[in-house]
Amino acid sequence: MRFWHKILLAVLVLFIAALDVSVVMVLKKSWQLNMASERKRAASEQLLITNSIYENLESNRFRGMSLNPELLVSVTQSYGQHYRKQGIGLELRENGRLLYPIEDGVSPGQEETRAAQEEHIMTLAMPLPAPYQHLELVYKRDISGLYAQQEELNRFFVMINWIVGPLLVVLLYLLIRHLTKPLKLLSETTKTIAEGDYSNRVELNSRDEFGELAFNFNKMATVIEQRMSDLAGMAEDKQRMVDNLAHELRTPLTSMQGFAELLTTANIDQEDQVKAGRYILSETVRLKNLAFKLLDLSVLRHQPLVLAEVDVASLFDTVAQTEQQRVTDNGLRLELDSTIPAVWGDADLLAAFLVNLIENAIPASPPGSTIRLLAYQQDGEGVLEVQDSGSGMTEEQSRRAFEPFYRVDQSRSRAYGNAGLGLSLCRQIAEAHQGRVELQSAPGEGTSIRLFLSSTL
Repeated sequence: MRFWHKILLAVLVLFIAALDVSVVMVLKKSWQLNMASERKRAASEQLLITNSIYENLESNRFRGMSLNPELLVSVTQSYGQHYRKQGIGLELRENGRLLYPIEDGVSPGQEETRAAQEEHIMTLAMPLPAPYQHLELVYKRDISGLYAQQEELNRFFVMINWIVGPLLVVLLYLLIRHLTKPLKLLSETTKTIAEGDYSNRVELNSRDEFGELAFNFNKMATVIEQRMSDLAGMAEDKQRMVDNLAHELRTPLTSMQGFAELLTTANIDQEDQVKAGRYILSETVRLKNLAFKLLDLSVLRHQPLVLAEVDVASLFDTVAQTEQQRVTDNGLRLELDSTIPAVWGDADLLAAFLVNLIENAIPASPPGSTIRLLAYQQDGEGVLEVQDSGSGMTEEQSRRAFEPFYRVDQSRSRAYGNAGLGLSLCRQIAEAHQGRVELQSAPGEGTSIRLFLSSTL
């Protein structure tokens, strides 16, 4: 059964049940009020008649007349004939014995008719005031008109049910189909998304709960589309990384195999042996550096970082001691400048960040130029920056600079043992510090890379 079928049936049953119960209660209350009004009216008339008979009897008694049954019947009969025209019947009983009217013999059929008529007659009994308390006046009022009115209301209620029921079904059908239309749109959209079309959205301009649901659904679909796009990008990046790694390993391993075979199978002079050994050593060092860089990337992805106060002067001294010899050997100068005392971070990772940037700057810088290592505060953030005045990068090269295994200059990077993982490692170090890294470069104008940390001391 469809959802809108269930709503239609449930609302129809509940509405008709509530309508019937309400109308029945109203009819019952109306009947009670009408009966109370009739009873009050009858009690008032009975009291009036009783007092009138009492005064008449008292008048006859004061005139010295004997109050025999004939007199009692005569007095009561005068009132009975008057009120019979108004549909009111009177009976007078003395100690339970009927005095007026005198009962005639009736047939069984007449008794049944009288019994049926008695159901629609309101009967009230009241004793006369003293000294006539042994006399009881019975008041009977025909209320068959009230019963007829109630039966007419009942028939009208049944007729209304037969008219309102089908009309209500039609109106509820139209209303529920309109209200559940957003659910149909959501169902169709979820079906298309399940089939792989993540760009589909629910077009619903409404401010009710369905509008809110559609808005949240579209928001969820956008997030899913973005996540799927990210996953596809990650899969592509992983595949490119595997391809690049295979390429990086194939060339040195093939060369190392060739030189190793040369050393073990051929008669070569000492100079060629040294040359082959040096090549094997250099390629071994490069492969070792590649393995360490990949290990560092893996550790940064899975290991939480504990931040601590890092003294900038000590950090710069450590980096300078590590890179000074290499900078000097390439005819370059290393300049240190700090205007902040310390930053929050991991000292080893920050040192690795700066070392990687300096090692990237060395092959790009011409002899005699300067590599600057800076630390300062900008907009409440601590900034670590490495500047060079080398060849710089184009916009496309700057955009791809942080990709794993990407080299701006393939031949020069390979000559310096660079696997293209340095900047990728730097970006992950920045992310581990919940900071951000920015690169500014232009061809022939050098490169500047900054690490923005969340706070300084």
